Amino acid sequence: MTMQIKGILLATLIFYLGALPPTKAQKGDTSHVFTLDQILTMANNNNSEILKSMADLKSARADNQQANAMYLPSVELSNTYYATTDPLNAFGFKLQQATVTQADFNPALLNDPGTINNFHTQIKVEQPLINVDAWMGKSAAAKKVKAMELKSEYTQAHIHFIIKQTYYALQLAKARKAVVKKALKASDAYLRIGEDNLEQGYMKEADLLAIKVRKLELDAEMKATENQEKSIQETLNFLIGRDINLPLEVTDSIEQVSFSLAGMDNVSNRADVLAMQYGMQARHMMKKSGAFSFAPRINAFGMYNMYDADFGGFDADSWMVGINLTWKLFNGGRNLGKFNKSKAEFIRSEIEYHEYLNKGNMELMQAKRDITVNQSQLLTYRTAVKQAQESLRIRTNRYKEGMERTSDLLMAEAKTAENELKHLNAIYNYNVSVFKYELLSSEANK
Repeated sequence: MTMQIKGILLATLIFYLGALPPTKAQKGDTSHVFTLDQILTMANNNNSEILKSMADLKSARADNQQANAMYLPSVELSNTYYATTDPLNAFGFKLQQATVTQADFNPALLNDPGTINNFHTQIKVEQPLINVDAWMGKSAAAKKVKAMELKSEYTQAHIHFIIKQTYYALQLAKARKAVVKKALKASDAYLRIGEDNLEQGYMKEADLLAIKVRKLELDAEMKATENQEKSIQETLNFLIGRDINLPLEVTDSIEQVSFSLAGMDNVSNRADVLAMQYGMQARHMMKKSGAFSFAPRINAFGMYNMYDADFGGFDADSWMVGINLTWKLFNGGRNLGKFNKSKAEFIRSEIEYHEYLNKGNMELMQAKRDITVNQSQLLTYRTAVKQAQESLRIRTNRYKEGMERTSDLLMAEAKTAENELKHLNAIYNYNVSVFKYELLSSEANK
C-alpha cells in the first residue's frame, strides 16, 4: 500500500468515526436503557440548571411577598422594664400605672422618689396609607416574578435542546460503532482471502501487509470510538443528574426526525425574550419608584399600652391612635442618587432588550437556512452511500477472483465507510438543526 493511500484511509477514519462505551449491565437488564421522554423527565427533576432557575423563581416570589408590606399592616408586641430614680420619669411611671395618690405630691417625695419600677407592655399597629415609591416597588417586584417564570421556562427548553443533542449523539455513536465493526469484519474477510491468494501465488507479501495495517488501524479506531462514546454517556448522565459512571443506553437508532417550518420570522413571543421585556418593565417601575422617593409618606398607627410595677401585671392601660406624615426634603442626596442609578439601569435594559431581540431574529433566520443546507447534504450522502456500496460489491467480487488490486479494494472499502459515516453525521446535523429551530421559534406558554 502506498503512503498516499494509507494517509487517505487513516485521515478519513479519524475524522468521521465517533464513540460508545461497553455496557456493564447484565444481559437482559433494561434499567439502564431510556427513551428520550424518560431522559427529559429525569432532567426536569434533577438537572442543576433547571433546579437553579426554579430557586431563582422562588426567590423572586419571596421578594414580591415582602413588597406586600406597603399594603398590609404591621403588628408588634413588646415588653420593656424600666427602673429609675429620676424624679420626672418616676412620677410619669406612677401616672402610667394609675397609682398616684395625694401623698405623691409631697415636695420631698417628688424630689427624691427612690427607685421606681415599671413594666410596659405594648401592642403597636402601623398601616401604610400613602407610599407612592413603595407602590412602584411592588409593581417592579411583580414584573420580576413574571420575568423569572419565563426565564425558568426557557431554561428548561434550552436544557431539553442540549439533552436532545446529546441523546442523538449517543445514537450516532452507536451507529458509528456498527460501521467500524462492519469495516473490521470486512477487513478480516480480506485478510483470509489475501492469505489464500498469497499461498497460491496470486498476491504479494506487501499487499497482505497492507491489509494487516488496515485491520490494525481499525482496531485502534474502535478503541478511540469507545472512549469518545463513553464521554457522551457521561455527559448525558450529568445532564439528567445521575452518577456519570452509571451505564446508560438509548432505545432507538438514529433516524431523520419529521419537521415542517412553523413560518415564524420573529422571536418577540419567545419565553426568554418576554422575560427580558418584563425585566425592562421592572427597571422602568424602579425608575418611577426612585422619582417618587421625593414624595411624602402617610401612615396610620395605633398603640395599646399596659403598665404595672410588677412583672406580669396589667393594672393600668391606655391607647393612642394617629396619622403620621413624613417628608424627607433632603437626605444627603441619596434619593437623587437612587433615581439617577435606576434611570441608567433602565436605559441599559432597553439597549440589552433590543440587542437580544435582533440577535434572536438573526439566529432564527440562520437556523432556517441551516435546515435547508443540512437537508441537501443528507440527500447527497444518502445517494453517495448507495453508489459506494455498489462499487465495493463489484470490487469485492473481482478481488475474490484475483482480478482486483488490494489497494483499490481497500480504497473502495474506506470510501464506503467514509460515505456511511458522512450520511450518519448528516442525519445528526439535520436533526440538531431542527431541534435548534424548534427552540428558537418556540413561544411562551400562555
